[in-house]
Amino acid sequence: MKTVFARLALCILSIVLFCAWWYVAFNYDYGALSGTYVFQASGEMCILHLHPDRTFVQELTRSGEIQTSHGHWHRYGESHVSFSNEFLKLSGEEMNAAGEPHGEFGKTLGMFPYLVLAPLPNGPTFHKKVTSRIFPSLKSATNFRASHDVEKKSSMRSYQ
Repeated sequence: MKTVFARLALCILSIVLFCAWWYVAFNYDYGALSGTYVFQASGEMCILHLHPDRTFVQELTRSGEIQTSHGHWHRYGESHVSFSNEFLKLSGEEMNAAGEPHGEFGKTLGMFPYLVLAPLPNGPTFHKKVTSRIFPSLKSATNFRASHDVEKKSSMRSYQ
């Protein structure tokens, strides 16, 4: 009798875990894809912050020079994406017929998003930082601690 319950519990747990994986693996909405993505190759480093409100902030470092851009991103189809003209072009990237940067999202093991820009499938590839997905408030908490330490030091100097 115990083995019947154990097998039933294992079966139910398997179904629940599969349904949870399915939900994450096939969720390509703006909230699921938003986060911080990083690309690094051939002397370039690009950090791309995709926000759920369909805006982005891009930080591109090339030859020690840092450029920043702000714009919009639009998801179409199941996993395709296009960016506004403010997107800074990376080496090896191709634009679509309208002159916009574009690409496609994918997921490793159905859980970890990445972004490949055109030419597909061999274009520049961004990988999502896992901490931005698991601990979205980690960056703001770190910034708060750093600013708090600066305030604390400056108030100690003014006191002396």
